Amino acid sequence: MSLSKSLSSVPARLTLLALFSATTFYCLYKSRRLRYLKLSSNPNPNPKPKPKIIFLSETGTCKTLALRLHRLLASNGVAFDVVDSRHYEPEDLPKETLLLFVASTWQDGAPPAASRFFATWLAEAAADFRAGSLLLSSCRVAVFGVGSRAYGESFNAVAKGLATHLRALGAKEVVPLCEGDVDGGDLDEVFDRWCEKVVAVLKGGGVAECDDDDSGGAVESVYSSSEEESDVESEIVDLEDIAGKAPSRRKTVANGEESNGKLNGRKEMVTPVIRANLEKQVYNFE
Repeated sequence: MSLSKSLSSVPARLTLLALFSATTFYCLYKSRRLRYLKLSSNPNPNPKPKPKIIFLSETGTCKTLALRLHRLLASNGVAFDVVDSRHYEPEDLPKETLLLFVASTWQDGAPPAASRFFATWLAEAAADFRAGSLLLSSCRVAVFGVGSRAYGESFNAVAKGLATHLRALGAKEVVPLCEGDVDGGDLDEVFDRWCEKVVAVLKGGGVAECDDDDSGGAVESVYSSSEEESDVESEIVDLEDIAGKAPSRRKTVANGEESNGKLNGRKEMVTPVIRANLEKQVYNFE
């Protein structure tokens, strides 16, 4: 009885209230403190992806050109990664904001064997109405092709296909498609002129005009001055020199062979990329 009277007294109630308030305050403080520490250690949980130079190479020519472009951009204070297309996961394309391609065309207009998965995935996505023109709407691209005129109509077919498919998926060309001829003797000169346009556009030097051999129209600069400053701060890293750091290739296997988006020989009806794009289109209609 005395205990009940004690608890029912005013001082006891005040003591319990004070204890409860202090406990609540302490819990809120710890929660805010942990959140602050988490944000401090990772201030940007969804960082802007670093621009990339992706090459499709059979004999190493396109790889050499891609590395040359990488050095030129680095000397101009523009940071890029260099990636072999065979190590790149195509379903990561919607995350990208700026991509430069150096692509070779092999016999009969085919892509390099190691890059066939990438080229096929892009072609099928562009032909699939479910993907639509919003899939790469946030991405800026430029394509340089390496081929031989000796193959006639299939000259630089891979580079032309890449440019067409990228545009179909909503990507915007910052520099028009340029085609180099390995048998013409001026491949290096043509590539250097294309590189100069790329550097000029990335550094905000105006617009990239088309040459007579280029396709497309004049293209406006990609970066404003503030964007340029933020993009050149990160250190340049060549992904080819970082073992295990390249994006993992998610693929299915049917009958012991790599299949392009297929399971047990059947093409998947809705891939994760297509599903995400369909959801985006639904939101735009609402």
